Amino acid sequence: MTFLKALLIVLAVLWLISLVRIGGRVRYGEEGLFAWVLAGPLKIQLLPAKAKEKKPNKGKKKKELPAAAEKHKKEPKEGQPGTLSRLMKLLPVVGQACGALKRKIRIDDLELELIWGGSDPAAIALGYGQANAALGMIWPILDNNFKVKCHSFQIGMDYNRTQPGVEAEAAVTLTVGQIVTLGVHYGVKALVTWIKSGNPTRKKQEAMSHE
Repeated sequence: MTFLKALLIVLAVLWLISLVRIGGRVRYGEEGLFAWVLAGPLKIQLLPAKAKEKKPNKGKKKKELPAAAEKHKKEPKEGQPGTLSRLMKLLPVVGQACGALKRKIRIDDLELELIWGGSDPAAIALGYGQANAALGMIWPILDNNFKVKCHSFQIGMDYNRTQPGVEAEAAVTLTVGQIVTLGVHYGVKALVTWIKSGNPTRKKQEAMSHE
């Protein structure tokens, strides 16, 4: 009975961990570009990165590979596919993974504030109209392909501004469970495809056997 309780507790903890959302948040404005990694309640800043102290360069030279080592570099055997051709066979799996990932990603926040300004009133009005038209085309694409939890768009004109002003912020997350599920499923697919693509084709094997 104790083992069953311990197992239930472990499963409950794993289930709670699988619900934790992981992602990132990006903000751009007059102050510059900011980026954070989100892991549940944690928020780790990536940009702007903290300046690191530069270590003095001791003048160490990079070791050069001897000519003998270059000769012994592995080359693909005759009849065996090269790395590029094997990578090309992984593209369908990558496409499937991107499609599945797109359906799992959730846009938690999407905010845009655009104030069009400039020296020419006619150019301001034209830019304002173009910005609204662009937003009218982009938003249906986002709404149809992603789950958007909260969004806010504001586009205006300011004849006192010398140039347009942009404030944008977006946060994208998905759960740990979704990441693990997608990683295992498409990771196994990619591994199987990679292993199969490394084997010589049957036709080449038969041709080599008849020689």
